[in-house]
Amino acid sequence: MAAAKSRTGEAAGAVARIAHQVHGAIGFTREHDLRLWTTRLWAWREEDGSDAEWNAELGATVLAAGPAGVWPLITG
Repeated sequence: MAAAKSRTGEAAGAVARIAHQVHGAIGFTREHDLRLWTTRLWAWREEDGSDAEWNAELGATVLAAGPAGVWPLITG
């Protein structure tokens, strides 16, 4: 769960940033509904914890598992 939340949050941020750059380059970011969607994306990233919080939880879980426990964590 922590890895999925962290990665999707990072991806959402990248997608929103790139979309704004593309629309800004062609000159219609303000008039476009893109801002409504990306505002929601940015808000969603912080719901249920930030990317940094989930990364910290994931790191703590891996450290607690130890060297022999990392592979079972990955493969489930």
